[in-house]
Amino acid sequence: MRDISCTRNTKKPIANRFYAVLIGAGLSISVSASETVPPPQLINLSDAITLTLNHHPDLKAMLAKERVWQGRIQQAGVGERPQIGLMVEDALGTGEHSGLGNMQSTLTFSWLLQREQINSRVEVSKTEAENMAVEQQIKALDLSALVAKRFINVLVMQERLKLNKLAMSQAEDVVQAISKRLSAGKSSGIEVQLAKAEFIRQKLAVEDVEHELKASQYQLASLWGKPATGYQLEGNLLNIPAIPSVDSQLATLKHNPRLLQFASAQRVAQSQMELARMEAKPQWQFTTGIRRYEATDDFGLMAGISIPLGDSNRNAGTIAALQAQQEVLASEQAALMQTMDAQLYVLLQEMAHSQHVISTVRHEIVPTLEKALNEAERAFERGQLSYTQYSDVRRELLDAQHQLLSAIEDLHLQHIEIQRLTGTSLSQ
Repeated sequence: MRDISCTRNTKKPIANRFYAVLIGAGLSISVSASETVPPPQLINLSDAITLTLNHHPDLKAMLAKERVWQGRIQQAGVGERPQIGLMVEDALGTGEHSGLGNMQSTLTFSWLLQREQINSRVEVSKTEAENMAVEQQIKALDLSALVAKRFINVLVMQERLKLNKLAMSQAEDVVQAISKRLSAGKSSGIEVQLAKAEFIRQKLAVEDVEHELKASQYQLASLWGKPATGYQLEGNLLNIPAIPSVDSQLATLKHNPRLLQFASAQRVAQSQMELARMEAKPQWQFTTGIRRYEATDDFGLMAGISIPLGDSNRNAGTIAALQAQQEVLASEQAALMQTMDAQLYVLLQEMAHSQHVISTVRHEIVPTLEKALNEAERAFERGQLSYTQYSDVRRELLDAQHQLLSAIEDLHLQHIEIQRLTGTSLSQ
């Protein structure tokens, strides 16, 4: 396709051709170099994120960790086992206690009152499992942002490749045109050599982008574990995201999983404090049983209770440490909120600047350079402009088109980062 960069004035205007390519082609690009397989599957951004979340090993590890915590919750509900004991007294001694005639045997059953401690341990395990779920949300959000950034990067490089290929083709046309002028005695050999050097540079630029594009395509598809499989990405860079209001984004920022993680960690600390208080309480042990008297062939019931002695505040140090930890978590949460607030504001300002750059380059700079190129072409053909001057004008227009593409990429990446900060959907 020769419809993006600098062309002669008999062709379609450059800016219009540039946007026609971006919109009309749908930015479908292949992730596989194979042409012998059936048509590859079309994948949009939402599909790419879904594939990554379903197949990325980090999230599979998170699911395995969930099963770990379910096992820990189950185990936390298991208390100390009751005990059965058998005691023999007054047997195999001397005198009247020789033999088994005066033996006393006691069968006992003992258990601890630990229901409160068990419930508290289960609650600690549950709150820690909830914290694990928040970590999973953070991992999913970070992976989604990574997918979106690589997706945009591939689309941008595809358009950059189109620009470079068109610039290479036009440089080749210029070489041919100057060669004809040289044969007619209207140009010098120096201009021919300069034009050939420019053509070689443009060819090298095409090769550079082709290598980068292949690497980026591989990196993107590797996120869902199938980098060698054929895919086509479907998206439109000119679907420019709107700039959200500062107030609405600051309100959404409070729901970021990283901030929720601090709240979850504080709940874990609170549960651990309750468990420490419960474990500091003495655990009463009850014992009951039956005693047999061999001498009289009689039976008797027995019962007992054991209450541990000691200070009930033996976990005071642990409780104090957990209270201090809660204060640390609250301070860290406030500090993170303050940092994210500043990041969000800066990103919103950068989005506004990127939009301004896009509008200025698209509607002012590119049309102006198009007119300059048309005039330069006519002057060059009449011999009123040197090749160097003509080449400078063409390069200025190509640079402006690359600047426009970079501004579009910046805007999309800034929007993705805002969505990551606020914890909102990245698939739109």
